Amino acid sequence: MTVVIDPRDLSRGQQERLQRGGDAFDELAEELVAEEWGLEGLGLEAEWWDLRHPDRPTKYEVKSTQSTIGEDYPADGRFRVWEGQTRSLVASDAQGTAWYAFVLFDEDAGLLRIQRRRPSTVLSVVQERGGWNESGHESMGRQHKLPIETVIDL
Repeated sequence: MTVVIDPRDLSRGQQERLQRGGDAFDELAEELVAEEWGLEGLGLEAEWWDLRHPDRPTKYEVKSTQSTIGEDYPADGRFRVWEGQTRSLVASDAQGTAWYAFVLFDEDAGLLRIQRRRPSTVLSVVQERGGWNESGHESMGRQHKLPIETVIDL
């Protein structure tokens, strides 16, 4: 199920963060996911997850993008997932206690879209698309950049 949010329904501060983009948009994405599923953990610095459910061991990793990214060389947005992080989430998901939450600002439609996916589903998509790639970020390990339509029903 895709959650659809009209940006006009956001608070003024949330609208400003949406317009600023970058880290401000990433923080807004976490906030919206936390509000939608009653989660906590905003501002925590966990290694492999962003939010957690207050009463259960369920962890959420939030990934966000816009439909178009880059100013000098515009490109379609995508979600970057990391191999180590995905491995940890898949292990937690064995007990049904982990989710990826993908947040898209669809500029063409003027809407925010949020979709949850099980980490095992995300791993299957990565494998179907050729597996993990070197990232150039040695400390982060290998990555995969998922096209929007592979994880969000548009």
